[in-house]
Amino acid sequence: LTLAAVTSATDVLAQHRRGKKEAGPAAEPPVTKKAISLSLKGVTWGQSPAQVAAVIDRLIDEDYRPRYKEVQPGIQMRNLDAAIAEEKAQFRRSRIDFGKLPTGVDATPLRGEYTYNNKETMMTLSRNGENVEFFFIQDRLWKMIGEHQLGDKSPYGKDFQGTLVKFSGMYGVAGRVLQPDGQNRFAVEVDWRDAIHHLRIIQRSDTAVGVALEDAATWQALPSLRTNKPVQDNGIDPAVAAAMRHE
Repeated sequence: LTLAAVTSATDVLAQHRRGKKEAGPAAEPPVTKKAISLSLKGVTWGQSPAQVAAVIDRLIDEDYRPRYKEVQPGIQMRNLDAAIAEEKAQFRRSRIDFGKLPTGVDATPLRGEYTYNNKETMMTLSRNGENVEFFFIQDRLWKMIGEHQLGDKSPYGKDFQGTLVKFSGMYGVAGRVLQPDGQNRFAVEVDWRDAIHHLRIIQRSDTAVGVALEDAATWQALPSLRTNKPVQDNGIDPAVAAAMRHE
């Protein structure tokens, strides 16, 4: 089963690279043979930003625990206390609310992962040289995106194709390849799902990949949750458009 899935994943990606368009993507992502799980202990869908921050506090404490065993009481321990407090505060300061005003996130590969004026929020954890973004809608966690470097020593593979082979083998089925649409999707993606989660592998570059995990129920309910739609800017001055309507 694993060998067949790996071969299928390679064939699908090769078809994409050759530009074949005989058949479009499936209507739904394939269902995995193995359950998908969240990787951060204590994080669950539906948590508020404050609840996620409390989980991250415990995670940071665990990261620093070995270092506490190596320092003596006094200035070194106080410096360690300050470093931990700063990391916890940094996570809370990372919060971005997508209200009515544009944000700098629009200029990053994360554009398309959120909408404005729909009570959406993002927080970022920087850990071990990589970032994890937490996305909330109506103050409920519904998506996480891990940003990972690729290479010979990366657990995610040497390149994007290597990542797909690993995930197809892990879940027993090749994913669905989705092309960029220039509106909500700005890179090639491959996705899977199970009863609870929707998983997307996002091609960032030749040396980086995004792994997005979403609450499947929220993912399916997005059209009803995102009631405020972006204004379509056609580049026509409002006064000119008004004059044209009256011609």
